[in-house]
Amino acid sequence: MEILNIFYILITALAALLISITIWSRRPFRWRISAFFVGLGLIALLYIAILELLSRPKPAHMELFYKDVPEVVLLHASWEEDVALYILVQIPGVEEPRLYILPWSREEAEKFQQAIEEGEEKDEEVKIGNPFFNADEEDRERLIYTSPAKPMAQKGREQLPVTNFDQEAEQPSYGEEEN
Repeated sequence: MEILNIFYILITALAALLISITIWSRRPFRWRISAFFVGLGLIALLYIAILELLSRPKPAHMELFYKDVPEVVLLHASWEEDVALYILVQIPGVEEPRLYILPWSREEAEKFQQAIEEGEEKDEEVKIGNPFFNADEEDRERLIYTSPAKPMAQKGREQLPVTNFDQEAEQPSYGEEEN
């Protein structure tokens, strides 16, 4: 979300620069005032477009900032047959989950479904390795798997604190000579 705000500020600044150049040019007043209103319309359209993009899934191969992430946690997967796969993932280090669209593949849809069912049975997270690549351009496979089992919680026994060994305070053992 913060990145979109930065992009919007940059685009707005560029539009404002173009408006100011047009206003200060040696054109008739009607051209300058029309350039001002066209610029305001451009800024409003940019804002509406960014708000509309927030609710749309992003094509996975178009990911720029997290393209090199080795794995993500799969939160949900759904699909429309012969149209597309939609995945909701949690990227490490990012607070909010992200929605992506993948090209339709029956094999991948079955893998997603199987991994989600297996993860629910074992109460494990489902992870995707190699999540952001263009399947049409690269001959790689998207890895879908459940994470290893979580460690069991410790039972009633309290963990004793670790003590430091002080060699000078140690008593000599039977049969050892003192130095």
